[in-house]
Amino acid sequence: MNKINKENINDYQVNGVFSIMGSMKADNTSKEVKKFKLNVKFDNVLVSDIIEKALDPTKIQWVNGVGRKHFDTYKDGQAIEVDFKSPGRAPQLTMIEQLHIEAKAAGVDIGDKAALKAFINEKLGL
Repeated sequence: MNKINKENINDYQVNGVFSIMGSMKADNTSKEVKKFKLNVKFDNVLVSDIIEKALDPTKIQWVNGVGRKHFDTYKDGQAIEVDFKSPGRAPQLTMIEQLHIEAKAAGVDIGDKAALKAFINEKLGL
């Protein structure tokens, strides 16, 4: 296989079908889980487009974690280097960290313990 690097990345295209296994619920309160196999078809898709899409979760995780925690230390337009970790090897968020992220996204004041507790109880269906 030829080596792909940032200078020649737009010279390579991907064709074929790649399968991803997953599971889903109808909503947060549903107990029924359905497994599925998603067949993603690629027709002359640039490798650069695939890599850019694959890096979105890294960006989101960085923003919701380190980025916001140290917001005041960064300058506008600053380039920040982070290591790529494949999903299976990346450290997973604890349930508490995930709940804090979800609560913030829902507009809950994390400093308000009663509001946070109500949000968590709602997520747990209590």
